[in-house]
Amino acid sequence: MAVHIKIEEKNGYSKILTPENSDLKYLSFSILRQEKGFFSGNTEKEETAFIITEGKCNFYVEKNLIGIMKRKDVFEEPPTAVYLPPYYEFTIEFEKKTEICMVGCKAKGLGKPKFINSKEIRFRRVGEETYFRNITDIITETFPAERLLIGETINDPGNWSSYPPHKHDIDNPPEEYKLEELYFFKIHPPKGFGIIRIFNEKEDNLFLIKNNEIITIPTGYHPVGVIPKHQIYYLWALAGEKRILKPKVHPDFNF
Repeated sequence: MAVHIKIEEKNGYSKILTPENSDLKYLSFSILRQEKGFFSGNTEKEETAFIITEGKCNFYVEKNLIGIMKRKDVFEEPPTAVYLPPYYEFTIEFEKKTEICMVGCKAKGLGKPKFINSKEIRFRRVGEETYFRNITDIITETFPAERLLIGETINDPGNWSSYPPHKHDIDNPPEEYKLEELYFFKIHPPKGFGIIRIFNEKEDNLFLIKNNEIITIPTGYHPVGVIPKHQIYYLWALAGEKRILKPKVHPDFNF
């Protein structure tokens, strides 16, 4: 039902998740950490979103500067990002210690390269009582991507998110559309922890979440909580046959 991975604290490029090594059909996830110099690559068969979590770098597409990505960290500043269709050459020039998440999905190549600055991103305050969180929508349903939907969530200290528990694992339009998902977590302060419960009628799993970990969510409801005086952040990415985010709330929690 889910894969739980701890990402090593090391520099360089790391391919973490692909449809070949996980329970996801569409999504892939890589992470790039570098302090100085250049990193070049090609998006190959995947449309790819590059989301900076800390640092500063210059991003070049086909040798042309598309934008400057910078961020103190995920808890203090909003993101900047770059979207690239398949088969685009890119180069990243690093000015300081930087971490970039790369989320991909196989696509036909219908879109165009796009630098996404913080002024173009939608911010939302969601919840009540003990499940307040801030949501940042980076690649929405109206964004000209093919399959990807991407954003970030930060829980208030000690609060829950993805609550009431919801799922999006079957096609039952117009009430629900099938989308797989992954979460990449950070904790503040970093020695804290959170939990995620992923469940349905057949399985029920509880995962302890620490800093720099990933959970895949191919099916099931998936609420997330964090201990008091700590915040939990997660980058979330979804993909499916249709880019329609229409989750179903669990009937036991649909007050």
